[in-house]
Amino acid sequence: MVCLLVTALGVQAQSYKLVLADDIPADAAQVLEQRFTQMLAGGGFTVADEGTPLTVSATVTSREQTGGALGQVALEIDILAAAGEASETFSIKGVGDNDADAWLRAVKQLLPRSKNASNFLEKLK
Repeated sequence: MVCLLVTALGVQAQSYKLVLADDIPADAAQVLEQRFTQMLAGGGFTVADEGTPLTVSATVTSREQTGGALGQVALEIDILAAAGEASETFSIKGVGDNDADAWLRAVKQLLPRSKNASNFLEKLK
């Protein structure tokens, strides 16, 4: 389980601890940690010593083996980020040579400045 502590700046500082689900592949989890760190930093959050858990979990909603000579894997994944009553689902897709590669390509599609990211940051405030 990867943990990163984050605090919101403001009148009343709100702290968050980023907790990634254990079933996310290691390389994908590393990229998710980077993306959520960038997202939170863009929303005015900084590292802190304690906080409310901000959990990030993933559900593969679709897995297809593509035909042809390359035989790639296509994944559709819903990333759920939740802290207290605030939550947001990020739907991402990735195609790769295997499941791990498809996961990695999918999580790289999570953009820290996307509309979903902005909506989630607003809910956290």
